[in-house]
Amino acid sequence: MDEKCKKIMECLSDYMDGEASEQLCKMVEQHLAECDECKCMVENIKITIEMLHSLPEEEIPEDVEKSVLERLKKILFK
Repeated sequence: MDEKCKKIMECLSDYMDGEASEQLCKMVEQHLAECDECKCMVENIKITIEMLHSLPEEEIPEDVEKSVLERLKKILFK
């Protein structure tokens, strides 16, 4: 993976979430048209997202959610 690929990968989240500027979208799409490695990676990410969206939602037990949030607060706000 070259430097251009790394820069594209840094922008992928915004691009895939529809939050990228028109200019950035064009840049990413042009790169994907030229780079099979990055194109394959994006396709795999899209497939993974689709699979995750197809899973049934489950409730997180309240005690687990509370415990995770408390630990995150400790980590983030030391």
